[in-house]
Amino acid sequence: MTAAVAPIPPPFFSPYLDDQCNKINSKLVPWEGYQRAKLLSADELSLLKSLNKLPQGQRSTVFATQGAQYAKLYIDLLRKLQRVDTVQAVLVSINDMLQTDSSTISLYHNLSSAENPEDPYGPLVKCLSMEEEFAVLGSLRILALLISTDPNPFPQTLVSTLLGSLQTLLNGTRQPLWEVAAQVLSAVLGRKQFRQAVWEEENCISGLIKSLKSNPNPQAQYWAITSLWQLSFERSAAEGLDKKYDIVAVLTNVAKAAVKEKVQRVVVATLRNLLAIAPSQNLPSMFVAKLLPFVVSLQSRKWSDEEIVEDLEYLKDELQSRLEGLSTYDEYISELESGHLVWSPAHETEDFWKENGFRIGQESDGKAIRRLVELLTTSRDPIVLAVALHDIGQFVKWGGDKSKRTIDNFNGKTKVMELMGHENADVRYQALMTVQRLMSQHWTK
Repeated sequence: MTAAVAPIPPPFFSPYLDDQCNKINSKLVPWEGYQRAKLLSADELSLLKSLNKLPQGQRSTVFATQGAQYAKLYIDLLRKLQRVDTVQAVLVSINDMLQTDSSTISLYHNLSSAENPEDPYGPLVKCLSMEEEFAVLGSLRILALLISTDPNPFPQTLVSTLLGSLQTLLNGTRQPLWEVAAQVLSAVLGRKQFRQAVWEEENCISGLIKSLKSNPNPQAQYWAITSLWQLSFERSAAEGLDKKYDIVAVLTNVAKAAVKEKVQRVVVATLRNLLAIAPSQNLPSMFVAKLLPFVVSLQSRKWSDEEIVEDLEYLKDELQSRLEGLSTYDEYISELESGHLVWSPAHETEDFWKENGFRIGQESDGKAIRRLVELLTTSRDPIVLAVALHDIGQFVKWGGDKSKRTIDNFNGKTKVMELMGHENADVRYQALMTVQRLMSQHWTK
């Protein structure tokens, strides 16, 4: 996977939504009443009634000659009708039309006019504000199909409403609704316009990450990671995904437990993008996640897809070349930058601190110490907190006469003392030991 998704009609799988469509299709809509209320013209009523008389399989012949009329009619109806049952019926009709004959998709793209420049999207997006489930889900599915295939930009004024609807479903608790939203998001991320908007909006991404951490279903994993893969083509996203969402560790853990090749394939493709586009931001976490040995283990398998073979070779070569000559000190700094501290030898070996304690405090104006103190505030992981506290204590012991002042300058003493009341026993112990060193006379070396 080395290029963004091409603008083709996306596959869409939702038995839940299909079942609702079938139920709505079985109901009759009293269109004559709308004509009497002057909401429909006689010609529009005739169009609706003549199509309803035909089985689905024969409607493509009608669309071949009158498709543009039906496309305009349906969007006009969404614009002026408000009753839930009629909106549902129109959405099902649009969906059936698009599914019956994909050549009708362009008929909707061509509806924009001087009078209605946001067509066909404005009336569809309006449905997202309705307090009725199918109106939201049905319009989202249609929007995904139209947006992903439209050569023209989506109206910028409607982007925030669409993403707001998606993030609500992606962060909700109902899986069928999450599945619809995840597929819609994946479809629209084929457009650069949406990749930047989704990155800036953030809540859609958090919904994907939550699912990856809690739902082991392979199909759900694939939908979520496909969206992350598309996002990773944007430099700003490639540079920030790991810092904000620990994406390298999340994806590596998913791939290690994955049972489906397609899940591992899209994980590997995403990791390749992150390394190729933003190496300095993602390498530290890749080292900590021990990605290189995992990549080597994946290379020993037989794969049906040549792309994953190429991506694995790229990851192995790049990671190996960057690891060559890397000292224990370099590995420690990389781990610190990633924020994923673990009880590795660099933390627990006294010799490491004897050799590097002073350097850690002096290099880049104490950047490493500033990062340790920062983690005490930002991290919620008890292991990260315990290791950071331990390292601050080791720096006080081996960092020279000014080590305590350096900690004070970064407001570290206060943060260490606060963690003496932490719920985790190891965090409390490391905080206590570090406080003792901060309060004691400096050790003689």
